[in-house]
Amino acid sequence: MNDRLYNTKVELGLRCLFILKELYPNFCSLDRLLYLDYLSLYIEDYKDETTNLHPKYPFQSIEVLEKRQVLKKSVLELALKGLIDVETNEGLCYRGNGNTLWLIDGIQDNYAEHLMKNIQLIVQETELKTDEELKNIIFSRKTDEKNEFINFYPYNEEV
Repeated sequence: MNDRLYNTKVELGLRCLFILKELYPNFCSLDRLLYLDYLSLYIEDYKDETTNLHPKYPFQSIEVLEKRQVLKKSVLELALKGLIDVETNEGLCYRGNGNTLWLIDGIQDNYAEHLMKNIQLIVQETELKTDEELKNIIFSRKTDEKNEFINFYPYNEEV
């Protein structure tokens, strides 16, 4: 039994469908899906006057590395269920289809609205950026300048 709560195939797959809906009818690489997902969750690091979907924490960019394998499995399942299309001309690329649009249009709650708003902003802002540039944006994040996690660990070492 999978006892994980976050970053499961279902959770990543659902957010992937939201991203592919926004990108429709364009195809998207796995890496780009991964980076757009991360940036839509932690949008405050990229764009001022926006709100993250998930709380900040130290080393959050490591999520990108952890999620890659899970996202691979997720898009495979989505493709097998006919929820996305797969293109193989220049490596594997993914695209939403009519089923994607139908499913995502049926989800209406505050989280979904916030997610879609963030995805729209990120897609618009990064439209001309390469996958490598998106990766650099994520891994160049500097939280130490603000000392925002100074008290993250409640235990201090005693000398």
